[in-house]
Amino acid sequence: MSGSTIEKHSDQIGMPKWDIDTPALLVDVSAMEQNISKMAKFASAEGVSLRPYIKTHKSTILAQKQLAAGAVGIGCAKLGEAEVMAAAGINDILIGNQIIGVAKIERLINLARNTDVIVAVDNRQNVDQLSTTAAAKGVKIRIIVELDVGLHRCGVKPGEAALSLAKYVDTAPGLKFCGFMGYEGHLQHVAEPEERATRVKEDVGLLVKTAEMAKLAGLRVDIVSASGTVTYKETGKLPGIIEIQPGTYIFMDSNYYPIMPDFERALTVLATVVSHPEEDYVLIDAGSKALSTESGMPEIKDIAGAKLTRVWEEHGKVELGEPSLRLKIGDKIEIYPSHVCTTVNLYDQYFAISNDRVEAVWEIDARGKLT
Repeated sequence: MSGSTIEKHSDQIGMPKWDIDTPALLVDVSAMEQNISKMAKFASAEGVSLRPYIKTHKSTILAQKQLAAGAVGIGCAKLGEAEVMAAAGINDILIGNQIIGVAKIERLINLARNTDVIVAVDNRQNVDQLSTTAAAKGVKIRIIVELDVGLHRCGVKPGEAALSLAKYVDTAPGLKFCGFMGYEGHLQHVAEPEERATRVKEDVGLLVKTAEMAKLAGLRVDIVSASGTVTYKETGKLPGIIEIQPGTYIFMDSNYYPIMPDFERALTVLATVVSHPEEDYVLIDAGSKALSTESGMPEIKDIAGAKLTRVWEEHGKVELGEPSLRLKIGDKIEIYPSHVCTTVNLYDQYFAISNDRVEAVWEIDARGKLT
C-alpha cells in the first residue's frame, strides 16, 4: 500500500467497526488468513500447485498474501485484472479467458514483455491472431488450451479436438504451448460429496485423459489445471491434475457455504437501519448497488429471525420475523454476501477487521477491470 493511501486512511485505523460509515465491505482478517492457509496446506499435502483466481477479491495485497502462503501464481478472468497484478510486481499470471481483438492483443503483448503470462485459447482463429502479433513483436506468449468439461461455456471439446488445437498452438510462431485447463463450474453446486467425486472423476477426467493423449503425441504438458472452491478436494486429489485454481475460498459466501463449510465466511457488508415503517420490518442503506443478488438473497449475520427479503437500488428490506426482535433506526448490521465475487466489484476498498476494530484499509485495485 502506498504512503499516500496509508495517509488517506490513517484516521480510520483503530476505529471500532461499528463506527465505519455504510455501506462498507468488511474482511475478518483472522478468518480470511485461516482460509488462505487451509487451501495452501491442502495443495502442498496433495502435491498440486495452487493458483488462486483473484477475480474474487480483485486486490493486489490479497494476491500477495496468497503467494506468500505458497501459491505458484495467480489466475485472472480479465486482461485488465492481469495488468493491475503485473504492475504490483506479480509475475506468474494465467488469464483463464480468450483475448480477442486487435486492441486487447496489443495490450497482451505489452504485458508479456515483462510478465510470465499465460492465456487460454479454444479456437484456431484466435491462435492465428495471437501468433501473428506476437511473432511480429518478437514476443513469446505461453498458451493453455481450454477444454469444455461440462459447463458448456468456453472451451474446445476434450479428446481429439483439443489435441488438434494443442498441436496447432505448438507449431505457431510466437506462441508456446504449455498445457490444458478446464473448469467444472457445473459441479460447484453438487452437495453430496460422493456424487461430486464421481462426477469430477468423469468430467475432469476428460481433461486428464486429453493431457495424456498430448504427452503420447510428443507434446510437453507442464500444466493441467482445473477446480473451483467446492470441488477443490475432489479435483485436487485426481491423478494427473497439476494445479488447482479456486477463488471464492478466501472469503466464502452464503451461496457455497452450505455445500462447502470447510472455509470461514470472512466477508460481510456493514449496513445501517435507516427506516422502521412497520413493526415487522426495517429498511437498511444497502440495496442492489451494495449487495449482488444474482445468486440469491444475502444472509443477515448473527441476528436470528432477521431475513433480507427485497432490495431496491439504495435500500434493502429486512423482515424481523420474531416479534421480540428489535432493531432501531441507526443500528448497524452485518450481511454475508450470497456471491462474494460480484459484491466485491461494487466497492473501492475493504476494511480489514481484527478484534472488531479497523486494522487496515485495502484498496480493491482491480475492481471494474472488465476489459
